[in-house]
Amino acid sequence: MNSVATVPMGIKIFSSTLHHIVLEGTSPSCTAVDTSAKHAALETYLDQLRQEIEARPQSRAYQLVSTTTEFATCLQATSKALDLTVNGLHDVLANRLFRTEVDAEEKYQNLRRKEHGNHLKKGSFVQILYADGADITYLGIKVEHERFLDEVNFTFRTGLGEEHKIYKACKVTVKADGTIGSVLVFDTNATPAVYWWKQMWELSPLRSDAFNTERAIKAVVKALAPIKKLSSSDYTLLRNTTIAAFKQSTPMRFDDFVTRTFANYEPLHEPLREKLPELTTKLRALPETKGFDGDFTPVPSAVPFHRVKVDVGNGVEISYDEGMSGLSSKIWASRMRDGRPVLVLDAPDAAKKFPEKLWDEA
Repeated sequence: MNSVATVPMGIKIFSSTLHHIVLEGTSPSCTAVDTSAKHAALETYLDQLRQEIEARPQSRAYQLVSTTTEFATCLQATSKALDLTVNGLHDVLANRLFRTEVDAEEKYQNLRRKEHGNHLKKGSFVQILYADGADITYLGIKVEHERFLDEVNFTFRTGLGEEHKIYKACKVTVKADGTIGSVLVFDTNATPAVYWWKQMWELSPLRSDAFNTERAIKAVVKALAPIKKLSSSDYTLLRNTTIAAFKQSTPMRFDDFVTRTFANYEPLHEPLREKLPELTTKLRALPETKGFDGDFTPVPSAVPFHRVKVDVGNGVEISYDEGMSGLSSKIWASRMRDGRPVLVLDAPDAAKKFPEKLWDEA
C-alpha cells in the first residue's frame, strides 16, 4: 500500500508493507504479501497497531551505530522517496530480519527447541512510513501470529491477533533536514531482545542502565516530597518501597512500577487519597520530563540512597537501610494505654540491652 492515506489526528500514511516470516519446519521463509489492493480490515489493523505502539509508555531510546549501516541507508532512501518499496528496500529489510531471526534461533535451538519448540515464532513483519507534523517516521514491527479456531470449518489457523498482540517494534523519526531524530525500541516481552535492536537494526542504547537508574530514582523521590506534609507515614512507606524496587536487578517497566506502587496504593491517611491520582499522573510523565527510559534494568549500585536517619527526640536517633523489606513489620508506631504515641522496634537482641517495662508501667 503506497498511496497517501490520512488517518485521524492528521497522520499521513505514505507507505506500508507486509511480509510473513516462518521459522518453523524444514523450509524457513520470508514472503512478501501483496497489499496493493486496499483491504479495509488490514488498513484498520495496521493503524490500530501503529496507534497502540505510539501510546506505549514502555520504550527505550537508542541511536544508530553508524549512518552507513544497511538499515540507515534504507531509511535515508525510503524517507526521501516517501515510499518503502523504492528499489525493493522493503524486501531488503524483511530479508535482513529473516536472516537475523534464523541466526538468533540457531543460537537458542540447543537450549530450547528440544523441549519447547522454536524460541522465535511465526509472524508478520510490518513496515509503515508516515508523517506526523514535519517529521517522517519509520515504524518496523514484528508481530507474532496467534493460533485460533476457525468457526466455519473448525480447523486451527494462525494469523494476526487483535486482542493480545505480541510484538517488537522500532520507531525512527527523520527530521525535515534529513537528520535522525528519536530512535525508540518497544517489546511486549519483559526486556527488548538483543538480536532485535543490535543485530537487526544495528543500534546502541542511548542511555545506560546505571544512568536510567540514578535519574529515575532521584526524580521519583523528589516527586514524593510534597506528600510528606499530608502523611509522613505514607511517605515513609512509599519512599522505602520505591527504593526497594530500584535495588532489584530485574527489568523495570516504569509505567508498570508506577501502577503497582502508587496507583494501587491504599493510603494510611485519607488526605493522601485524593492526591494520589495527581501524583500518579506526574510520575508517569517523568521519563519524558526528566529524560530517562521507560524500560530498563535497574543497577542497584547506582541508587544513591543507602541509609535513613530518624530523629525521634530526647537525644534518640534511629537509622535503617533504605529499601529494606518488611519495614512496617520491623518499625511501627503505636500508642500507650493513656494515648501517648510511641515508636516500636521489632529488635529482640537489642531489647536485651534496655530495661524492660510492660505497657502499663511505661
